[in-house]
Amino acid sequence: MNGRLFKIQDWEKLARQAKFQPGVMAALCPVSLRQLQRFFAEVFDQTPREWARKLRCRMARQLVSEGWSNRAVAEELGFGNESHLCHEFKRFYNVPPQAFAPLYDANHSAGIAFPKTPALKLPAALHQSPVAASVDDSQGTRSHALFKHVAFRQECRV
Repeated sequence: MNGRLFKIQDWEKLARQAKFQPGVMAALCPVSLRQLQRFFAEVFDQTPREWARKLRCRMARQLVSEGWSNRAVAEELGFGNESHLCHEFKRFYNVPPQAFAPLYDANHSAGIAFPKTPALKLPAALHQSPVAASVDDSQGTRSHALFKHVAFRQECRV
């Protein structure tokens, strides 16, 4: 195993510099793509391409949760277009990127008055939905409303 690869401390920074392309990552190291693949198989237990895809989706989730639009995230992280971002994101998280977007907060509406909407009564089965129960927001608290809505829509399709 090449000792140069063990000296790299910030793989995420390297991947971002290489625009999430394993061949470019290998060239920046400088090692062959095959050496990089063997290193990733041993250290990360996945291929460089899989690792880079997961990293890019995690970074996309973070940006979307900060309020970035799909278009801005796609441009920032080097996706071909918004559709490519949504496709990769759904493959990884099983929900579209905007499912992680911050919900509108009426307390920060700058004095604009909006009519109140009645609360939606959801079936009790949705309260135990794996989609609703599996995602935490950035403060460590569970945010269920949007994920229950997603689960409800999926249940209606069946």
